[in-house]
Amino acid sequence: METSSFQHYLIGLLAIGNNVSALGAFLLHTQGMPRAKVKRLILMSGLACLITLVLFMVVGTRILDFFGISVSAFQIAGGLLLGGVGLEMMNSRTPLPTGAAASAAIPPAPDLSDAQFYSAAVVPIGIPLTIGAGTLSAVVLFAETAYRSGTALNLLGAIVILVLVNTAIFRFSSRIMAWLGEVGVTIFIKLMGLFTLAIGVEFLTKGLGAIYLNLRDGALASLG
Repeated sequence: METSSFQHYLIGLLAIGNNVSALGAFLLHTQGMPRAKVKRLILMSGLACLITLVLFMVVGTRILDFFGISVSAFQIAGGLLLGGVGLEMMNSRTPLPTGAAASAAIPPAPDLSDAQFYSAAVVPIGIPLTIGAGTLSAVVLFAETAYRSGTALNLLGAIVILVLVNTAIFRFSSRIMAWLGEVGVTIFIKLMGLFTLAIGVEFLTKGLGAIYLNLRDGALASLG
């Protein structure tokens, strides 16, 4: 699979940025809210995530240029970050008990004011429960590849699908938790963690390879 293809972007973002691991925290935060209010919260959170991801896609590499950070250095840093996220996912436990135990363990959420409601749609529901540092780093790294290879629309499409999938996951969170159960959620999180770890290793090797080539070329130039 080409590293600049739509499938590569989509699989990578879904592995890193899916919010299944955040279902427990989401249910905890929205317990006791009216259903209509939860739906509105999910939609607003999805919109906030879409705007944030597209913003990082557009200006991410420019931010690197502004701070004088090379793409290869960011690839190494991003690879280490994603590798850590992947390992954490693979070693994680189900964040919330399912079934009757979940209902007994979660206290009702307080009645939020309008300001608190809109704020909660962005933080914590949007960031970091839906998209975190790993997802944002991956978008910046994918964007560098996309602009260089002329596949920015592929990346944009993958971002839109990621947001739609995450919105659907939160929308049907109770059913997903009941259907998958504790074992199913744990297996899914660990599997996605393996993909995330592999993507982190890919970015890390690309960054190290680029630095090695630069050092080699510089050494050869000084000798010649």
